[in-house]
Amino acid sequence: MSTRYNKKTKRFWNTKHFWYISSLTAFCALFYYLPSIGSALGWASPESVLGDLHNFAGIDFLGLVFFAPVVYVAYIYGVIPSIFTAIMAMFILLPYAILVDDYPNALFKPTAFVIILSAVGAVVAMLQKSELEHRLRMKEMKCLYNIGNATKESTNIDEFIDKVVCLVPQAMQFSDETSVRIVFRDREYTSPDFQKTPGKITENLVVGNEEPGFIEIYSIRDNPYLKKRNHLTKTLAERISGALRQMELEVSLRGYYEQLETDVEDRTKDLKDVQEKLIRSERLAAVGELASGVGHELRNPLNVIRNCAYLLNMHLTEKEDEEALNSLEVLDKQIDIANKIVTDLMDFTRIKPPSRHRTDLTALINESLSYVSVPEKVKIKSHLNGNSQAVDIDAEQISRVFTNIISNACQSMSGKGALDINTGLEEPYIWVSFQDTGCGIPEENIDKIFEPLFTTKPKGIGLGLAISKRLVEQNGGDIEVDSKVNRGTTFTVKLPLAIRKKGK
Repeated sequence: MSTRYNKKTKRFWNTKHFWYISSLTAFCALFYYLPSIGSALGWASPESVLGDLHNFAGIDFLGLVFFAPVVYVAYIYGVIPSIFTAIMAMFILLPYAILVDDYPNALFKPTAFVIILSAVGAVVAMLQKSELEHRLRMKEMKCLYNIGNATKESTNIDEFIDKVVCLVPQAMQFSDETSVRIVFRDREYTSPDFQKTPGKITENLVVGNEEPGFIEIYSIRDNPYLKKRNHLTKTLAERISGALRQMELEVSLRGYYEQLETDVEDRTKDLKDVQEKLIRSERLAAVGELASGVGHELRNPLNVIRNCAYLLNMHLTEKEDEEALNSLEVLDKQIDIANKIVTDLMDFTRIKPPSRHRTDLTALINESLSYVSVPEKVKIKSHLNGNSQAVDIDAEQISRVFTNIISNACQSMSGKGALDINTGLEEPYIWVSFQDTGCGIPEENIDKIFEPLFTTKPKGIGLGLAISKRLVEQNGGDIEVDSKVNRGTTFTVKLPLAIRKKGK
């Protein structure tokens, strides 16, 4: 207790206000006794000018100068110090009242004067205190208002609390002597130049039904000063807690909205996929119906035409009619094209379920290449990268897919170019890519090439890739395409790896 008192006393003696008060009091005392000093020294002027003011109409007007130090002390330090200053003024006035003044009761004037000075000091102190309280209320209101603005302007909780620890000291009477620390959900935020001091007050932050943190206000002044501000600390804690609750709800709500948007997008995509599959199934059903009806109906007439062409060819060979023979050869080729179309239609409707076995991928690719008639100016480059792992597929069906892709690539290059075949591992798949240097596929057609009956070829009905996709998918794989016009096309087929059995 004595240490605190000594620090307080030392701080009082070292303040500039003490020296102002001392100087002002000394000047008032000198001015009050100036007529007496002048008379003692033989100076006529002070005595003649100021002497009469000691007792003018029964009032000592020179004593009024002591209102200055009393009012100053009342304004700076309050009521009690102003009363002590008034008593000190009384002791300064007392020698004159006893030795010089001819008033019958020497103590009456100084006593009355000190009562008047004390009353004036008390009034000034109360007015000053009222004004100080008003300023403090305004600072508190401004701080709370700024915290409200910070709630609206901050984009996240960290930014908000960083602003708050800077705003709270501004609400205190001695802002430059105040430091603030907020701990929220195990994270610490401090005001600029933060330092811990013995004097502090703490208030918990209540968010919802939990207390996730607290606010601490430190001051170099004594605890009684901080305790007077405890109501402000509670109000600040409530305001900050409410803002944090609001921001956490907004973050939670924003996350909910984002999740909801993601879920809606996923469901929309799923719905779109289902719709596309339904449309595709309807198309496949329509093509199947068409194929089963038209295929059988066309196959017989085509066989009759081929037989008739064969008989005509034998008959005209004997007559050596070269022009007629050439016409029959063209007819025979057109019959082959028509037969292929009928075969594709029939195959599309009667694709059997796969019979999947362990198959060597490298051997299957090489076997598929042997089935295609590759033009002389088309170079085939195989980079199988040593990926000879077995795949779990129906070899006949996947070979048909490879054959179709290779054949399409050769046709897109118009008999001249390069086809690169690569393999790679991407568990649980192994992929095969076919990259050609052909004409490419326009971007607007990329999504249509696997649809039945879509084709850009003058000869074809658009079933090759549709059949290929269906074969790959029913073998547990996937087929992708990437193409640039005039730069080429890459088809990538992903096939499931065969699971190696123990002991083999």
